[in-house]
Amino acid sequence: MKMEILIRTGTRISFFISMFIVRLPRVFLGYLLDRISFSKDATGVVCKDLRNQGIHIFEERLAEDAVFALLKDFEDLKKSHKVDRSGQQSGRIYSPGVLSPLLASYAEKIKPFASEFLSTKRVKVEISYYQESFSSSDVENIPGGDFHVDDNKANLKYFIYLSDVSEENGPFSCVPKTGSWRLKASMMRAILWELTHNRKYLYDYRLDKAKHLSSEVKILGLSGLNFLVDTTSLHRANPVISGMRKVAVISFNRIF
Repeated sequence: MKMEILIRTGTRISFFISMFIVRLPRVFLGYLLDRISFSKDATGVVCKDLRNQGIHIFEERLAEDAVFALLKDFEDLKKSHKVDRSGQQSGRIYSPGVLSPLLASYAEKIKPFASEFLSTKRVKVEISYYQESFSSSDVENIPGGDFHVDDNKANLKYFIYLSDVSEENGPFSCVPKTGSWRLKASMMRAILWELTHNRKYLYDYRLDKAKHLSSEVKILGLSGLNFLVDTTSLHRANPVISGMRKVAVISFNRIF
């Protein structure tokens, strides 16, 4: 009995240390660093677009052979990785950091843009993944299929479409000018997320989705289209109505 009490006490102490020494201070530090970063003038076109709108679409699509190489990388990884077919990881092969050497090469090309946006050279790839999406009537089986934000810490995602994406193929969409703490209750949302890691706070907490629906921008284009998004902006993956969608994604944030 005494041992059980000691274990429970130790668990509670560990929780409070993690919460009040690490996790919550990280929220406030992140907010402070964001305020400092976004007060600085952006010089590059990419960073200006990200600061002003929350999105930058690169003018040049990846060449066909580059897209083919990424698709082959995806297929090769399928041979050694389990691909979930339901839930929020449906169709996704992912890894903390870089998933493959090929994606690492793209991460290095994009990292300078992330560094300028975050105003620091201490930038890391938090996660990277390939994803294949098919038609589904259940929003729970569409990763990011409802409007949400990512964590409320400065976060930048690089997307590459590996298939043609029309209105029918589940395009990514976002609401410009809603990122970087602009949304109502952003600080409380960030705190509640850190306290619980319950995704309802990123998807539902004081988010007036109907208000922003008319401002939603759907990203449509041919395979090879690539773009950067501040995913503290309100965003979602639209459902696939017909066909499918394949995408590669690399997510960047600060090293604390």
